[in-house]
Amino acid sequence: MASILVHPRCPEPDDPDIQRLLKLTAELTGASWVELEAELANGETRRYLSGQRDGAFHTIPLELRDFNTFLHLGGVDRVDDNLPTMISFSLQQLLRCRLFSEQVSLLQGALEETSNAIFLFDGNGDIVYANPPADRLLSRQTEDELEVESSGQRPQPMFMRVWSMVEKVLDGRVTQLPWTTTLVLSDSSVLICEIIRVDLNSQADRVGILVMLQSLPGLPSLFLDAFCARHRISPREQEVIGLLLGGSGTADMASRLAISEHTVRDHLKRLYRKTGTRSRSELLSVLSTARMEPTNGLPRRETVF
Repeated sequence: MASILVHPRCPEPDDPDIQRLLKLTAELTGASWVELEAELANGETRRYLSGQRDGAFHTIPLELRDFNTFLHLGGVDRVDDNLPTMISFSLQQLLRCRLFSEQVSLLQGALEETSNAIFLFDGNGDIVYANPPADRLLSRQTEDELEVESSGQRPQPMFMRVWSMVEKVLDGRVTQLPWTTTLVLSDSSVLICEIIRVDLNSQADRVGILVMLQSLPGLPSLFLDAFCARHRISPREQEVIGLLLGGSGTADMASRLAISEHTVRDHLKRLYRKTGTRSRSELLSVLSTARMEPTNGLPRRETVF
């Protein structure tokens, strides 16, 4: 892993953590002053000084992974043979912690800017992180009593469904990952749910489950054009798909298209047959997968939403 702290974001000369390390080194060695000299990849030299630099000094090369580093000790002729190893290890861990802290901050900032709801579960199935859209989604479930509707199954609270899917991944019942499916909610909104398992150094007890929920109507229209062309879907059937993506039910589709509910069901049956699906939830799942397929070379068609 390349360090983002080496260049150009090496710690500043007055970095408090490095200053504490230098003061501790001075106490251990009896040095009147301590200076850390780091040669960066771009040829620049960064110096960290504790005390007043004066007189003769003893130089110790340190072993750091990312750049050449030397420790200068004022008023000291020699040091314990274990000191270079101890200082090298301490400094490497300090920079490593700083690197991870900054990377986590950058990642957290990015996750909080996205419009997708993102949950991170630990190996016990507990939430260890939820970004602001995820918090808002949980609030919606509490206020609106959101449930997930599935063909042939009783409605289930939205978060209970998500948690049960996480549990299936954790206990190995689902191994085909990433797992992408759709959640049709009781308020007629549709979410794409993608679940990813993250293993830490192949340790069975150190795993995380990342769940990303995306509102289906926000997907680009180009993938829908390509999907309809691939499956030979008629313009009227494409209108039905557009309304389905918007969360419309049979009666609403009939009203908006000025056709009967029986005709809407006929259109849906033809769509199921053409796409190899058996229900609205399966069709929505196929549509969510189709958004990731290439669209080059397919004709563009008018889309009615």
